Amino acid sequence: MNILITNDDGIDSIGLRTLARKFSEIGDVYVVAPEGERSSNSHCLNIKGKIRYEERIIPQVKKAYALWGTPADCAHMGIRVLVEEKIDLLVSGINRGRNVSTDIIYSGTIGAAREAFIDGIPAMALSLNSFTSDEYEAAADYGLRIAMAYLESENRKDYFLNVNVPAIPEEQIKGIMVCDRVGDVFYNDDYSLIEEEGISYIRIENNNMAFDMKDYDLCIDYCALDAGYVSVSPLKNDHIDLEHVKDVEGLL
Repeated sequence: MNILITNDDGIDSIGLRTLARKFSEIGDVYVVAPEGERSSNSHCLNIKGKIRYEERIIPQVKKAYALWGTPADCAHMGIRVLVEEKIDLLVSGINRGRNVSTDIIYSGTIGAAREAFIDGIPAMALSLNSFTSDEYEAAADYGLRIAMAYLESENRKDYFLNVNVPAIPEEQIKGIMVCDRVGDVFYNDDYSLIEEEGISYIRIENNNMAFDMKDYDLCIDYCALDAGYVSVSPLKNDHIDLEHVKDVEGLL
């Protein structure tokens, strides 16, 4: 089995190295990852020009490349250009911080998994619910377990997975919860207009985010994560809102 690993935290991140070591237990691991952090790059993809790359050495990895591009670029170029072997699975992560609710729109981690899915490759995005912890072993263990089950599915090319793991000791994780929807998230960032050396800027200062917990339900990804479960959500690219097609027909 040939496994391609990427992320949006950069090729030197501990999460990626932990993931590569764990998945080397079941196949040949290849890495194509950004040379630096590319968080919140969503599904940005370079479609012309040049992208720099550089070969790196990572223990237990067959080939590794740093790419001066986005996570989606890494998936795209890894599958189509840099790795000669046919890829059987792409895993994106282990991300520093959760990717739940509407974060799935902005996440570079998920953008890379989605790009592989578009190319017909089974794919999984894997995140740890912490921005400070370096303890990625539990996330890697659950990621491997879920990936092996996913690869057994006859329908594995019909969807890709978004997996989030609580940042608690593995023995305290309650299990796996398959989630069928995302909830609402509210960002409380601070903005200010400033001027430096005659140039005008908008300064953004991250404050915190809050989730709408009024309809608490373990089938919502962030609720399951908050309750100590690994959240697993199957995702796809069909964005058509079938419920409102007739409404729009009536309008037009």
